[in-house]
Amino acid sequence: MKEALFIFWFILNLALLVFVIHELYLMVIALFRKKKEEIEPTKNKNYSVTIQLPVYNEKYVIERLLSSAAALSYPDELLEIQVLDDSTDETTELIQAFIAKNKRGAIFNHIRRPDRSGFKAGALDYGLNSAKGDFVAIFDADFIIEPSFLEKVVPLFANENVGVVQTKWLHVNENYTLLTRAQAIMLNTHFSIEQLGRSSASCFINFNGTAGIWRKECISDAGGWHADTLTEDLDLSYRAQIRGWKFAYLFDVGSPAELPATFEAYRTQQHRWSKGAAECVRKNWNMLWEAKIPFKAKVLGAFHLLNSSVYLLIIPLILLSPIIYYFTKNQLITFQYAHEMSAIGLITTSLLILIFFTGNLIGQKDKLKKILFFIPSLFTFFAMTSGISLYMIIGVIQGYRKKKSAFVRTPKFGEKDGLKDKIKKGYDFKKEFSLKAFEAFFLCYGLFIIYIAVSDLNVIMAVYGLIITVGYSLAVLFNRQTFKM
Repeated sequence: MKEALFIFWFILNLALLVFVIHELYLMVIALFRKKKEEIEPTKNKNYSVTIQLPVYNEKYVIERLLSSAAALSYPDELLEIQVLDDSTDETTELIQAFIAKNKRGAIFNHIRRPDRSGFKAGALDYGLNSAKGDFVAIFDADFIIEPSFLEKVVPLFANENVGVVQTKWLHVNENYTLLTRAQAIMLNTHFSIEQLGRSSASCFINFNGTAGIWRKECISDAGGWHADTLTEDLDLSYRAQIRGWKFAYLFDVGSPAELPATFEAYRTQQHRWSKGAAECVRKNWNMLWEAKIPFKAKVLGAFHLLNSSVYLLIIPLILLSPIIYYFTKNQLITFQYAHEMSAIGLITTSLLILIFFTGNLIGQKDKLKKILFFIPSLFTFFAMTSGISLYMIIGVIQGYRKKKSAFVRTPKFGEKDGLKDKIKKGYDFKKEFSLKAFEAFFLCYGLFIIYIAVSDLNVIMAVYGLIITVGYSLAVLFNRQTFKM
């Protein structure tokens, strides 16, 4: 029995290590990529663009979004701004008031649907039917559109094979708390290693749902927006690239956005992403492997689709690692190379730290500040990853089992003023289920690991237990706290 548990634990770690090595490969490609030629802002006056702004109950951020859209330096005769408004609160009145008083109000088109069918995908498709532009830029409500965004991005469509141009996300509230710094670590690594690495390797990347532009013809050719997954952006991205469209990634163009300010908001977002990604695996897996594309693109595409499925490894590893520690400490595993095999967890963790460290330095201006905050931010990120893992696993399983659910928006609170009051009002915190009892168990389990580690004077196990304890403390006790001093 002891040997069987050890082998199972090793296989779980080996699966995680394979995924980490794939990330390491992307990191090397990103670091040694060929520098692309600078693309001059367009002087072409023939690119007609529709900006789509899908919103649902965004009273705290809608005016900031609309103000940034109105400040675009693109000429009015080539620009249309669709506000795809499914709101059921005062957001609608705020939109109407803004358009009525803004001097560029004529380029805004406030679109209301009879119902919210299809959620975000349904709204985008509904607006596309009347969109005037040949190109469609999409921004979520928490983004701030840079005035010169279109001039910087549109030139890449001179290549008629380019169906999408995606830009990098920036974070307006990254420095707010350790919670936001931790999220920035994940997103910075995604954009500077995963997106940049895949793009540099001429493999599939994804439109990130916002801060990018589609060629309208590409959307139609790939079958349009589908509402059968919660990550309609990933789904359409793969269908389009399988059809032969090229996706360009502009790493040097950043689009500022708001990070979730609380653990609860972050967990809501990540649960939706994990479930949607699993739905996309089910939907696009066979199409990917049957596509006439290089084998490397299929392999990297498969890893990409399986991103959220890695969470299926987390809970078994959390449960088994202290048991394996006890076995190895007392030399209860007797077969050959068991000691060497037990080091796999430390190897995987070390590589992960290297990847996140590198991902947070590539393309960053204030590298010294990033280095100084790296350790506490990474610790918080690992803790948050542990704390959301139960919800993520359920999301992945639901995605694979075709269990449908509503598109639950990520709560956004806008400027920092009055943030705590907005959170106390419970602005749109919506969950389908509660796992408090299970989370409380893992919180106690983390405390038990710390007790064992302290008794044995084992620093590594103490840190491991602390990560689990902090993560599930956030989940059980502090899920709506911002931790802003």
